[in-house]
Amino acid sequence: VYRINWLKARARRDRWKEEVLLVRHEMLWTCLWFEYHKNMWEKRALQSTEPGKEAYAKKQMGLWNDFAKKARLMFQGKHVDCI
Repeated sequence: VYRINWLKARARRDRWKEEVLLVRHEMLWTCLWFEYHKNMWEKRALQSTEPGKEAYAKKQMGLWNDFAKKARLMFQGKHVDCI
C-alpha cells in the first residue's frame, strides 16, 4: 500500500515538473511571438509607400511592442529569459 502511494506521489511530482517546464516555455514563446509581430509590422512600416498604410503599420508595431513589454514585465522573476 505504501509503495503504491509513493508511486502515485512520484507520478504527480513528475507531471508537475513537466507542467512547470511547459509553462516556462510558453512564457518564452509568448515573448518571442510578440517580438516577431512587432518586427513584422516594423518592416511593413519601412516598406510602405502610402502615409495611411505607414501610420497603420506604426500603430500595429506600437501595439505589439506594448504586448511584448507587458509580457516581459509579467514574466519577470519567473525564470524566463524574454528578449
